[in-house]
Amino acid sequence: MGALSKKLDLLEPLALAQAGLLESSVYGIVDRVDKIDDKLVPHIIRRWKGTIGSMEPSEEDPTILLIEKLEPMITKHKKYKCMYGSRGGTKSRMAQDVTAGEVNSQGSKVFVLRERMKALKESIYAGIEKSIKDLSLAGFRSVPSHWEIRHKTGGKFTFGGMQNIIDMKGTSNYKIFLMEEAAKTKQNTIDTLGPTLRDTPGAELWWLWNPESSQDPMSKEFINPYRAELDKFGFYEDEHHLIIHVSHKDNPWFKWDESLSQELAKDKIKVEKGIMSKSRYGWIWGNKFNDDIDSSVVTEDWFSACIDSHIKLGIEPIGAKTSACDPSDVGSDPCGYAARVGIVFEDVDEIEAADGNRKMDLACQRAIMYGADSFGYDADGLGATLRDNVSKAFKGKKTNIYAYKGSSKIHDPKSQFKSETTTLTQRNENLKNEDVLYNKKSQNIINVAERILRTYEAVVLGKYHDPDTLISFATYNPETGKGIRPEMLEKLKAEACKTPVKPGDTIRFYTKEELRKGILMPDGSKVSIPSPNLWDAVVTSLDKASIIQVIKEINVNDIYQTTVSHW
Repeated sequence: MGALSKKLDLLEPLALAQAGLLESSVYGIVDRVDKIDDKLVPHIIRRWKGTIGSMEPSEEDPTILLIEKLEPMITKHKKYKCMYGSRGGTKSRMAQDVTAGEVNSQGSKVFVLRERMKALKESIYAGIEKSIKDLSLAGFRSVPSHWEIRHKTGGKFTFGGMQNIIDMKGTSNYKIFLMEEAAKTKQNTIDTLGPTLRDTPGAELWWLWNPESSQDPMSKEFINPYRAELDKFGFYEDEHHLIIHVSHKDNPWFKWDESLSQELAKDKIKVEKGIMSKSRYGWIWGNKFNDDIDSSVVTEDWFSACIDSHIKLGIEPIGAKTSACDPSDVGSDPCGYAARVGIVFEDVDEIEAADGNRKMDLACQRAIMYGADSFGYDADGLGATLRDNVSKAFKGKKTNIYAYKGSSKIHDPKSQFKSETTTLTQRNENLKNEDVLYNKKSQNIINVAERILRTYEAVVLGKYHDPDTLISFATYNPETGKGIRPEMLEKLKAEACKTPVKPGDTIRFYTKEELRKGILMPDGSKVSIPSPNLWDAVVTSLDKASIIQVIKEINVNDIYQTTVSHW
């Protein structure tokens, strides 16, 4: 009976269509919008009629309009369809109009999802009701008590949170699962929804969102693996995926929308005046991630200036080679590894293995292959048990080994505290390091943040700083095999820009366990932050204990050669 019921569900819309009980939708593809006699006139370049994934050209007047960038959403069939991007790209309106047209013309069933039910009625529920009204679609009836909008043919919208769909039977009857505002979708949700579709031939899962962090589950699942194609074409497609980046630049109605145009103009002025960061502007209006969080000691604008800063400033990467690793506290987490020559980081990477001992062994091997003059490792937590691994790996080598404990006392406690990243020095110039800094971790993070800020000032503002006080993250060069791979550089940026100061009388930072459990933001929200293993490796590599002194013999005769001209 189950198999027969499914077949009848699939055949029912066809029978209704033949009986003339369904109203066919015609989709018009718009490439521009002109203003003629004070009226906005869309320019239609193609017309389609049919069901999603199976469209035929049509000469009829369109009932639903769609921007050209999103045309593949109706003409192609894929299990996963993703629309992501910034403000003003028509993502939500397109999804609401098209799914309403699909229910109306095909008798399809659509399940509209949120991670949680809260505010669902005031958002997309109301949006779909508006689409139905604006498109003048008859036969719909809202049933708020059942969280449904029903159609006379048996098609419907069902609304619910993830718990609803987990507990719900009969999801195989739904053709489209629509997850709107999906930025905060959890990995477990992504893993759950895919198998939900396996019993429904032709079912599709639609994701709509404005990305936040590059390290969020949605970004890691649907953007990061295809970033090269998405950045170049704004589009990616394979057997299972259709992923489209859409922004206000793709929306031909945007320039005629006075409200949105004014918002864009206002935000441009904010950037010019320094009120809004370029990174936040890029997130709102462009194709950028939002890795900044309030109270972080590093901003995305600062960090971005440090990428290849040695090239931008003409600084030669010279000095001692230092490698460092941050063993993960959780077995499944990778070990963070960093390697630098002078101020230039030539490698920042994750090391994965079955256990902490193996991760440390691999980190040591990597440092030895790099020719590290110094090797440091985080000796708090798991790292405290790995001292023997390090000693064994470097036995007989002249490498400077240091065990970094962020929880220990600070360097130079009686020295005057100086900082450009806090307001403390402006309030009291007589503060000592011990008055301000909670522990060595606080001291080192502030010192690295200082380097990043100085580099930003040098690169962006043209302010001179001693090159030895700056920092540079070298991008990967496939010819030399040196540099930080793009995905690791993106992850490092996200970790650095998610380093909030912990409230208190002294400068201190959250533990990894506190970050994982979630910290309270100034706006009242709670944010869980993954273990910053890459960032901690960078911080460890710049600890004062990494410094070595090399005394070289000088040939006096070479100094006084007549060819020397720099004296």
